[in-house]
Amino acid sequence: MTKSLFTAFAILSVASAHAFTVATFADPSTVAESPLFTWDRTNNTLSGVWTASGLTLETPGLTGGGSVSNAHFVMDPVQLTPVINGQYYLMSRGSVRFFTNDINNPFLTITFAGGSFLNPSNAGASSTVGNSVAFAGPNVGAGWSQETFSFSLTNAMTVGNITTFTSSFTSSAVPEPASMVILATGVAALIARRRKA
Repeated sequence: MTKSLFTAFAILSVASAHAFTVATFADPSTVAESPLFTWDRTNNTLSGVWTASGLTLETPGLTGGGSVSNAHFVMDPVQLTPVINGQYYLMSRGSVRFFTNDINNPFLTITFAGGSFLNPSNAGASSTVGNSVAFAGPNVGAGWSQETFSFSLTNAMTVGNITTFTSSFTSSAVPEPASMVILATGVAALIARRRKA
């Protein structure tokens, strides 16, 4: 086996075993009074929105990578069904849309068939995690699997039946073998070209 081909297979082996970060943001809110998520316990719904400035979405997994300054997002209300003594809830189907100026023209959409919500008032920390996740958008690569996202909710503030949270976010995916073969072939060709030069 030539050195370039061996290198390509090594890259394939390592990369296919590990998830990569698709997009992530640190909590853009410095105070609980500027929340990103609202839990309405009257009808057991969870919704999210951030339309202020200050959210920088890092997008290393999207084509072109980089970051989007002053990004916004919306998660339409999802239904929460209690499972364990008001501590653990199942989420209904939903979506999260990231956009800059036009909510109807998102650059990243995350859909999920369901998910889970951990109540921080009972557990000390909280998160929202989606199941059967799919990413879509003009810069979303092909051939991803095991797509996941999670919002880590903090700074819970309760007034009546409403609890709000600030949040950070991370998402990841695993390249499918076919995508990695294409990548490895490209790397092998690049190495071969360098050796000839």
